Amino acid sequence: MTAVETPVATPPAPQPAGRAGFRLETVSEWTKLRSIRSTWICLAIIVVLSIGLSALVCFAQAKHWTVACGDRLTFDPVSASQIGALLSQFVVGVLGALVITSEYATGLIRTTFATVPRRTTVLGAKALVVSVVILVVSEITIFISFLVGQSVLTAMGGKVYPSAAAFEAKVAPFVGRHLSSCPTIPMSRLPIPVANFSTPGALRALILGGIYLTILTLVAVGFGVILRHTAGTISLFVGVLLILPLLIQLLPSNWSGPIAKYLPNGLGQAMTSPNGLNYDGNPLMSPWTALVILVIYVVVVLGVGATLLNRRDA
Repeated sequence: MTAVETPVATPPAPQPAGRAGFRLETVSEWTKLRSIRSTWICLAIIVVLSIGLSALVCFAQAKHWTVACGDRLTFDPVSASQIGALLSQFVVGVLGALVITSEYATGLIRTTFATVPRRTTVLGAKALVVSVVILVVSEITIFISFLVGQSVLTAMGGKVYPSAAAFEAKVAPFVGRHLSSCPTIPMSRLPIPVANFSTPGALRALILGGIYLTILTLVAVGFGVILRHTAGTISLFVGVLLILPLLIQLLPSNWSGPIAKYLPNGLGQAMTSPNGLNYDGNPLMSPWTALVILVIYVVVVLGVGATLLNRRDA
């Protein structure tokens, strides 16, 4: 009689150390994110708000072009079509906060950590999923807002100048005039400027606009990990983005100016300005320098959050 060999099942190969479960956790976080109603509400607000405000602001500027003296001399068609991003930055903060704090509120975070004990894996998966979603949605929305805004300006009699130098040459004779004489300038002599993708600084400003919103989302995720409370996280985010700049303005000008440009909203303005000037016409820092500083903000906030995440109980 011959012995019958029993096949032995081969155990699955172990995953590399330090990366166990990241792919599956990323899929899980994507399922969570798209299953929550608040996610779709926030994304809908971003799209509707950005595109709607872009069309509204451009229409209002063009409609009052013959009487808005100062606007005619300082009007930036790229920034006008991106005004919705100023409000969208608060919406992405809310979504970034909810990604982490909603699980603490419901107690689901305990189940998540029981399934994936390596907590930095969970944080990395959450940050990756929400940042990719915001980046894709915001970039698409920003480009659509730009096209809609420029279409409105063109329909209202706007004109595309071949270069920034051409527009400056058209505006130059009027810049030195006193404000009171500005309304006498015929509209035909200073038509509404319209931008396109070849306008200097326009494409860079549009791309960095989506990156700026993505970075703010990651900052909100970091705040959420640190505070673990939805209302507190949103309050801190709004405080840093809105209240802190207002408080800085109360300081003497030789203090407020240097400090304000390093705040998140000042850095975002540097990234999204096509001509390198702020709303007052003052020069901003390099958009790439501003991007690096914002990335440092994210690394610090998420680093603190990851440290506390490992040291505290769920």
